[in-house]
This record gives sequence, C-alpha cells and structure tokens, in this order.
Amino acid sequence: MAREPLLSLRRICRSFGGIQALDNVSLEIGKGDVIGLVGDNGAGKSTLIKILAGAHDPTSGEVILEGQPHKLSPPAEAQRLGIETVYQDLSLVGAFTAAENFFLGREIALGRGPALLRWMRRGAMGDTALRGLETLNIDIPGIRNKPVDRMSGGQRQLVAIARGAFWGHKLLLLDEPTAALGVRESREVLDLIRRLAAKGLTIIMVTHNLDHLWQVCNRVVVMRRGRKVADLSSADTNMEEVVAYITGARAISEAAA
Repeated sequence: MAREPLLSLRRICRSFGGIQALDNVSLEIGKGDVIGLVGDNGAGKSTLIKILAGAHDPTSGEVILEGQPHKLSPPAEAQRLGIETVYQDLSLVGAFTAAENFFLGREIALGRGPALLRWMRRGAMGDTALRGLETLNIDIPGIRNKPVDRMSGGQRQLVAIARGAFWGHKLLLLDEPTAALGVRESREVLDLIRRLAAKGLTIIMVTHNLDHLWQVCNRVVVMRRGRKVADLSSADTNMEEVVAYITGARAISEAAA
C-alpha cells in the first residue's frame, strides 16, 4: 500500500561548474518510509542529502513538502520545516555533555539576547534531553556531566541520532550511521532506527553496508552517476539485484524511469 506523501522531489538537477552531480532526479517519500539510499562513490547520494538538508540549492527542479513547494535552504529553514540531518562527523562538540549537545544552537536561556551571553538553564536542558533519550529507550550514563568525547563511538552516534529525531519531527537524514562502528554498536544504532521507524518517523539512510538495508529499510533507492536508477521495495529485491544496479550491470528500472 502506498504511503501518504510527505516530500516529493521533481526533476532535481544540481551542477557544480561543468560537473552534473544530479540529473533529473525525482523521488516520492511517503510518511513513515525508511529509505536506504545507496550507490558507488560519486553516485550523487551526498548531493541529494545536502539538498534535502538545505545545504545546497538545486540548479533546477522542485521540492514539494506536504503538498506545498518549498525552498529548503539554508539548513536553518530545513530544520524549521522539521528536517534534521546527522552527518558522519555527527556535529557534536566534544567538550560538551550529551544534554548540552542536544540543545546545540537551541539553548534554553534566561532573559533576552544571544543565548550564549545569557544564563543557560542547564537543569531544564538536562531534564528534557534525559526524557528524550528515555522515550527512545537509550541509556547512556552521565548525559548531564560527561563530555561526549569521553563516550564510545556508538554512544556518540546514539546521541546524535536521538537529537536529530527529537527535533526532526518530519524527516531524519542519516549519512552512514554505522560507519566505523563495531558489530555491537552497529546493532544498537540499527535497533534505534527501528524504534524510530516504529514511531512513524520518516528516515532516509545513506549506507555502503548493504546488509543493513534489509534490517531497517522498507525501500531501496539506487543512485548511479547522478541519476536514480532503481526504487525498489526491500521485500521484493535482494542484494544481487541492488548490486547490479549500483555497478551498472542492470539498466534503469521502470520504477526509477
């Protein structure tokens, strides 16, 4: 059954000088979809994510969010619209606690004027961050007093994803969320993605680990040389077919045409 549409990309193109990074990419994203975005290096995955995150404007094409055309840039506008992105570098400040990172750029402070020049309401931020993590069944010791650079890579990833889910009530973009993580930490991150999906959050996950696709995604979108070459139901495809589209052994699918 088709899901209620959340966001539509229509004939999106993006060029950088003479390089065509995206070529007429159209994509329908349904509410509650968990989409695995895959492709070789240079396929256009990162450019597509950055357009959705508001970091790049498309050279041409249209973005429709809940039936209305929108300009997603700058990133603050995408965030205002309920779109959050977790990049590979996580965008965490190592010297800050998990609670402080939860509210990075959104600090709760007393008085008026720039937040960093006012008294921070650290207690309120800590309470809210703790409730947010508990809602997602995440137990990380020391979220109020332990700098994140003293946490494990998996714990930092969980904090970053939980923060994105807390603020991104419409769409969460994950760029290689299990990269550089061990087996146990990857399992914890995938378990969190499943819990977010069960709550109805729409997620797009860029990954090179094809094994993870079938663990959390209901759709697989394959990019190749700036074009969308396949849009497949996870239940109706397999790794061999996905790899064939990634490498070009199979031509563009009817669903992607």
